[in-house]
Amino acid sequence: MCGPLSTGTATARMPASFIGSQRVVPTMSPYASTVVVIVGLAATAYAAPPAGGTDAAPAALIDPEVFRPVLVPEGSLISRGIRAGESEAYYRVLDHARRVDPVTLRRAAARFLASRQKVSGSAAVRRLPAEEFPVFVDLYENVRSPEVYLGKPVTLRGHLRKLVEMPAGENPHDIQTLYEAWLFTSDSQQHPTVLVMTSVPPGLLEEVRRLKAANRPVLVNGVSGSGYFFKMYGYPAADAYRFAPLVLGGRLEWAAPRPGDLDRSLPVVLAAGVVVFGLPIGWFVWRNRSEDRRRRKRRAAGVPESFAWESDAEETRAVEVRESVEVVEET
Repeated sequence: MCGPLSTGTATARMPASFIGSQRVVPTMSPYASTVVVIVGLAATAYAAPPAGGTDAAPAALIDPEVFRPVLVPEGSLISRGIRAGESEAYYRVLDHARRVDPVTLRRAAARFLASRQKVSGSAAVRRLPAEEFPVFVDLYENVRSPEVYLGKPVTLRGHLRKLVEMPAGENPHDIQTLYEAWLFTSDSQQHPTVLVMTSVPPGLLEEVRRLKAANRPVLVNGVSGSGYFFKMYGYPAADAYRFAPLVLGGRLEWAAPRPGDLDRSLPVVLAAGVVVFGLPIGWFVWRNRSEDRRRRKRRAAGVPESFAWESDAEETRAVEVRESVEVVEET
């Protein structure tokens, strides 16, 4: 269990305040230096948490060693459920994800996924906007190479089809409740990503409960979540036992539609329907009615349907004879 799992940890653990303190400062007078030192000490004392208080928000990246127990003896990330040996890492990652600043986590995920997009073997994928990078496909294709995604921050966006509120179980981090969200992204087709989060928006919970109470399928758009890829999570499907990427995160996000959004979008949808379906149908009806009106006018004016008619009585009788002969021949 060596290699990528044991490298690259120094930068992740180095606090941003340390990096910022390495800037070169111009030479000052002794008096100015004293003032700066006093102000700096005062600011540090003010910013420091009180004794016994909560720690500052941690950095986004997690030491890869935390994820070592996730690997099965064959070096794979594929196993059913959460095994006893990886439960400590499971709760530790969840605790980290809920304490890290959400914006910091999303930015770290954006940087990592941008690096994945740059090394994609597909030129079309490299040209996509960053938000359209097929995270699910790239993750699935690299699941047998744990060093690529294991423990890395990712952000997934799509529609929610399942949301389960459940007790967290006994853990040393005092996590009380967890939420299991089944998210389907634009590139995952009918395959879910399972996000286990420590919190969700109350409005999203209410929306899911409303759909269930109305016996309607759960389908909520505009859902996203940032977290850390943990493993491939086994679940029973109708035809076989399948595996989904398991991502552990803090807060699930939901861009709830505003009350007026549906009212404003309905005219647009109706107008598009008229253009696509109404115009051809309208033209067809108009043409038939125009032809019908012309036929009625011709009959009223004594004008025949076709201008290839015979003008005198003899030719008319000849036509009648030919028609009667044809009828006899057919019988």
